[in-house]
Formats: sequence, C-alpha cells, structure tokens
Amino acid sequence: MNTNHQVFATPVDLKHDDAKLASSEEAIPQHVLDDIALHHGFIWWSMLFLNGSVLWAFYSCLSVQNYYEAKFKAANFNFAYLTTPVSTWPMFVGHALQLFFGWDKKMDMWHRVIVGFSLFVACALVILAQEAFDTHATTGATLVFLSFGLMGAINTLTESVFYALSALFPDSSFTTAILIGDGASGVFTITLNTIIRLLVGGTNPAPADIVRINSVSFYIFFSVLIVVCVIAMVVFTRLLKLDGIQYLVLHNKAETARRHASDERIGDHLGRLWRISQVIALPMVSQFVVFAVSLTVFPGIGCSSGYQYAAGASWAAWYCSPGIIATYNYGDCAGCVVAPLLLTRLDLKWCFRLTWLRWVFLLLLLIGLPGANPVTLAGPTNSLFAFDGARAFGQFWQLFLNVWIGLTNGILSTITFALGPRLVAQEDRESAGALMAFALDRPSVGNLGPTTGLALKLNSHLVVRALLHHFAFNFSFFSKYFY
Repeated sequence: MNTNHQVFATPVDLKHDDAKLASSEEAIPQHVLDDIALHHGFIWWSMLFLNGSVLWAFYSCLSVQNYYEAKFKAANFNFAYLTTPVSTWPMFVGHALQLFFGWDKKMDMWHRVIVGFSLFVACALVILAQEAFDTHATTGATLVFLSFGLMGAINTLTESVFYALSALFPDSSFTTAILIGDGASGVFTITLNTIIRLLVGGTNPAPADIVRINSVSFYIFFSVLIVVCVIAMVVFTRLLKLDGIQYLVLHNKAETARRHASDERIGDHLGRLWRISQVIALPMVSQFVVFAVSLTVFPGIGCSSGYQYAAGASWAAWYCSPGIIATYNYGDCAGCVVAPLLLTRLDLKWCFRLTWLRWVFLLLLLIGLPGANPVTLAGPTNSLFAFDGARAFGQFWQLFLNVWIGLTNGILSTITFALGPRLVAQEDRESAGALMAFALDRPSVGNLGPTTGLALKLNSHLVVRALLHHFAFNFSFFSKYFY
C-alpha cells in the first residue's frame, strides 16, 4: 500500500520563525507512514479510549458528589471544593519531578501504563472498601482523599505517556483524539452515574432509602472504573505491537539513549527543556490559562449555588450532579469535537487572547451565586448577586454558563495542544508534549478554584477586585513577551 502522507497544515502565522511548524517528513520513513495510515482508525480510537480511561479515574472523583455529601456529612469536609486540589496537587508534583529529573525515562511506556492502571484499580478497591466496611465518616473521608491524591500522582505515570506518544506522530489528529477522550470521559462518567442513580432509586426516593441507593450506585460506578482500567491495559498492549507505533517508540528511545550516552547532565537537560519551552511558549501559557480558568470556576461555584438556592431541598444534589457537572462535561466534549473544524480559523495568537478573555466567566458566575453566612447559613451575602428576585432564572444562568465554560475549554485546549508540540523537531516532540501537559497541571490551577470559592463566601467583592488586578497584570506581562 503506497500512501502519500500530507504534512498537517498549521494556521500558525509563518511570518515568525519561532512559530513555524517543524516538518518531520524526512525523519519518518514512508513505510512507517503507510502503516500508520493503514491502522489510523484503530490508533485514533485507541488513543481516545486510553486517555479517556485515565481521566475516567479523575472524573470518578468529581462525579459522585451526591455520595460524598451524604456519606461524609459528619466529617465536615467540603468535597465540592476539595476534590479538585486533592487530585491536582499530587498530579503537578509528580509531573514536575519526572519532567525535570527525567524520571519518566527510567521506565518504558508499557510498564508505566500497566503499573499506573494497576494502581488505579488498587485505589478504587480502597474507596470501595471504606464503604463495604462502613467506616467512620472521618476515616472514610480520609481514605477517599488519600486515594484521590494517589490517583492524581498515578496520573503522571499514565496520561503523560499518551500525550508524549501522540506528540510523536507527524500530524495532530491523534493529539486531538487524546483531548476528545478527555472530554468524552467526563460525559460518560456523569451520564453513567446519573443513569445508575435513576435505575436504583428513581428521581425522588424516600428519605429512608437514600443511603442504600447511594451505596449501591457507588459500588456499580467504581466497579465499572475497574473494568475500564483492565480493558485499557489490553488495548495499550495491542497498540504497541503495531509496526508504525513500534518505530516511533524505538526512534524516541534511541534519541533518549543517545542523550544518556553523551552523558547529558541535569543542566543540559533543563537547558534543552528551556529551549523547547521558548518555542512553544505561546500554546504552553495558553494551556495553563485555559485550565486555570476552568478549575477556578468549576465545579465549586456552581454546586455551591445549587445548595444555596435549594436551601435544604432534595433537588440540590441533582443540581450539582448531574446538573453542574454534566453541563460542563458535555460542553467540554462538544468543544473538543468542534475544535478540529476551527484549526484553520483560529491561530495560536487568537487562542492566547481568548484564553484570557475567559476570566469574565468568573464574574458572570458570581452574579448568580447567592452566598451564605458560614455560621448561620443565612443569605444572600454576595454583594454581586443579581437574581434575588428571579432565582429560577439564576439557577438556569449557572447551568448555561457552565456549558459555555466547558465548550470554550474544549476548543482552546484542543487547538493549543494540537499545535504546540509540532512547532519543534521530531526528536523534541515528546519533551514538548510533556511540557504542555505540565502547563496543564500547574499547582495554582489545582488550588485557585477551591480557595477562591471558599473566600467568596465571605468577601466576594474584595476577592474579585484582587483577582482582576492580578490577572490584568499577568496579561500585560505576557502580552509584552509574546507580541
């Protein structure tokens, strides 16, 4: 089979030397390109499923908010705000260590994925065990949080492999599959969780049955996660057996071995990362800002709005999950699917501007947040709240905004990640993909949302002013650097 490979046409402004797409056509033999083309469908769907499987674990932490609210109420933990930082901080630390010290090179891709998914299964079993043994609320919540943290750390073993592998291909279609898998996993987890809850308990179960319903739904949900992890290990093993994939992986390992043979020191390694980061600075910063915005406003502000609007009514749990969680995840998945159609219409500079513009979502969400006194629970206390006389519209407003937050997240993250690694030469693309993933996992991303959400309960107008001043300064700084 003789297939003429077409180099991906990037919309990046080619007037700037550092924004040119690095061509790797001469680096990859035609027979390898032919094999990739022959198995394109299997590779594409495998990459989508594999990254979706990793994110399934992450979204499993977010999707069962109704269970956490009921099970751990006596522990006085605010799961709506804490699930995100507990998962993302270990993710950042692990990613930083393996990136800057080259620890990801100490274990090959297959072992990293198998070990990672095996540990995901172990964490799921621990979470199920605390329910099975009916542990004390504080003990159970602690075990769940420890498992979430371990899942975040494990994420660096597995997800970084898929991003790195997708960056080795000569075009961006497989990177797009990775990001669509990210969005699709959120859709599947929240949809499955909702269907299970409806089948087990219906829309308005008797109060006496709620504990049993949450427990049964929880068992089913995390059991599915275990099955997904096992299937993912089988799929990845099959994927690595393809000739085209083997060439890309072995070529990348040879480049790594060459660096080790030349006794590349930590200073040389960091210098190479700095050189690559300068080339991909625009999409890398855009990636960071995209997720900084998303994790600042989701899911804490929306879920808190629901509980404050409901004032103790039973529909509050449904408003948060699936309400807030599903609207964001469906929007994000739609954005990932639409993004390839916009690749020739949005260049990296436009994406950079739009990522900063998304901070307006924070202000718009605060307009719909009533606010509540942390002691008396009386409200509204938010001086920006605009829907005290139209609370039904306020509930719709928060859901509507979460759709757009997810949609813009999917579009901008997909475009910037698809183009970023392809600005450098073939031998640097794995490192470029790792740097892009690192920008996604920065610690302020994981901590800013919960901190902001909790602070807004007391001094919303002061927090907003500080945030606007802070991000206006950052935008002016980065604008000078990139323009």
